[in-house]
Amino acid sequence: MSNRKHNSPNLFSTGGGGPITASPEIPSVSLPDVASVVVEQNVKPVVNEAQRIAAQTSVSGRSAVSRGTIFMALWLWLLSGIVMISVVARKTQLFPGDVTITRELQKRQNPLLRRFFYAISEIGFPKWSVPLTIGSAGIFWALRFRLEAIFVLLTSTSSVLNSLVKALIKRPRPTKELVTVVRVINEPSFPSGHVMYYVNFYGLLIYLLATNWRSGKLRNTLITIMTGLISTIGPSRVYLGAHWPSDVMAGYVYGGLWFSGLMALYLRVKSWLHPSRGKAPAVVKPLQQPGDDENE
Repeated sequence: MSNRKHNSPNLFSTGGGGPITASPEIPSVSLPDVASVVVEQNVKPVVNEAQRIAAQTSVSGRSAVSRGTIFMALWLWLLSGIVMISVVARKTQLFPGDVTITRELQKRQNPLLRRFFYAISEIGFPKWSVPLTIGSAGIFWALRFRLEAIFVLLTSTSSVLNSLVKALIKRPRPTKELVTVVRVINEPSFPSGHVMYYVNFYGLLIYLLATNWRSGKLRNTLITIMTGLISTIGPSRVYLGAHWPSDVMAGYVYGGLWFSGLMALYLRVKSWLHPSRGKAPAVVKPLQQPGDDENE
């Protein structure tokens, strides 16, 4: 009988006799952990860089207030001459020249021009204007312009004024019997809500860019585009048969007046947050100047 030992096979050995190293356990990673890493590595550097650029290109709060005062005075001067249009609209359904101007503008009918005016008007409807307003406010908030973000949201309050005036005037929309109507809208016509929104929303963005950022290609390009939107929204509403010219004019007036009120409030709050240098607060004793009598 042989004394040779029959060793049982080692489950942790290779055919060559070498040991097998057990595979390390893979730690479980939760979805929130992955999201946190993605934000930390990708989103946060972009936000930090945007904040750095905003800090370098923006002007001081006091300088913004000084520029804004001049801008405010200009708006009030331009709007003061046409305020009485709303009084006349209460007594008449059509202004002299409404039909004539609309037909003259609609003579130039071509697909390219219609698509252009349609696109200009489309972004003024709530499905586009609401995300634009909230998104713009979010950008200002992320760049640490918190007060500006709040006032961007406040521009939407112009729709409250628009609804009140429309309910008071109750002016009907243009009809197909008189002019070409591209889209039928079943609500009063006076004043134009699109125009009021554009004046307030894009007007405030223009103001904030002009007073809080130094001149540059991006700033100037954005201001040019937004100025174009404010200028063309009126003609586009008439061209599409959505409003009479007097509706559009009233929209500019009401929108401008509401915008001026928002700007007055904004400048007041901005001045409070960034008081001008000059007179020291009463609770702070002025520093003694060289040569002053020390015994005083």
